[in-house]
Amino acid sequence: MKKYIVNEDNVKLTGRGIYDEDDNFWCALSGSGFECHFKGRELTLKLVGDGASEKPANDENWARYAVYVNGIRTTEGLLDSIQKTVPVIESSKETEADIKFIKLSECAMSTFGICPIECDGEITPIPEKPLKLEIIGDSITCGYGVDEYDPAAHFKTATEDFTKAYSYKTAKLLDADVRAFSISGWGIISGYVDSPEKPPLTDQLLPPYYTKVGFSHEKFDDRDGLAPQDTDWNFGNYVPGLIVVNLGTNDDSWCKGHEDRYELYAKKYADFLAVVHNCNPTSKILCIMGIMLDEIAPYMEKAVEIFRERSGFEQIYTMRLTPHDGKLGYGADWHPSPATHDKAAEALAAKIREIMG
Repeated sequence: MKKYIVNEDNVKLTGRGIYDEDDNFWCALSGSGFECHFKGRELTLKLVGDGASEKPANDENWARYAVYVNGIRTTEGLLDSIQKTVPVIESSKETEADIKFIKLSECAMSTFGICPIECDGEITPIPEKPLKLEIIGDSITCGYGVDEYDPAAHFKTATEDFTKAYSYKTAKLLDADVRAFSISGWGIISGYVDSPEKPPLTDQLLPPYYTKVGFSHEKFDDRDGLAPQDTDWNFGNYVPGLIVVNLGTNDDSWCKGHEDRYELYAKKYADFLAVVHNCNPTSKILCIMGIMLDEIAPYMEKAVEIFRERSGFEQIYTMRLTPHDGKLGYGADWHPSPATHDKAAEALAAKIREIMG
């Protein structure tokens, strides 16, 4: 059996990750993984887990993954052990197939490493798409609770699926590559709070981590103690033609009823847009709001105007999406249903076509 390190020489990488001393590729963010073309009879993946993989089932934070062969999901699972073997191709005769391995759950709860791929044949990278997207967001972008149909149910990684979120679906409609930087519950000036009378959750702010590989409560590998937030991201690794920013739904929970807080949100949002632009100077930017609520949308639009005036950068746009009303169902904790994500993806894809020509 041959072994192929999961790197850009052998596969197309998706998402953000880093390597450990054993050449394992550690996946952090939703959508992380790889795509490749395989020719042979047998291909097997070996995964290694972080601290979450050793926790009991009721912790509900095991990393979720899926395998696609020729566009069909053939395997999915939760990394409930420190090591797991995932057979991908087992054939009595030589076959050719496009393979996709993707992390369905988000980085904050759990990560995993992909060991060098073992196979008896050859693997080569899938070609990159002409259009590359980046989506910066929160739980909506992650696909929080999309596989749960009771809005009274709460978060668990087993019901989170990035491939069913508007972010991934928009890219499919556009035949684009997509990478996401999204963490559930996080915002620009506050994470989600259940009452605006409570203090802001300033330990759940996404902007400070955007320049890192990601963020997780777990370490990649206990041997070196590294977490995604300990490593800077190289923005030359992936240059999006367009960046979508969908942040503010969680901030609204603290801002509601307080004009001064909404104004602070607009100012800090503008500051974050400057960081995004500096890291991706050739990328167009589209700021969106809606799907779950849009009360904060005017201040998102104000942030864009502040940034435009400061920077002189004109290739930045805004869009409001229609908030869901339950007619298409709900996911866990009143999050969008698959049908709501479909509707949002269609609207967003149309806007991106307009911007990108």
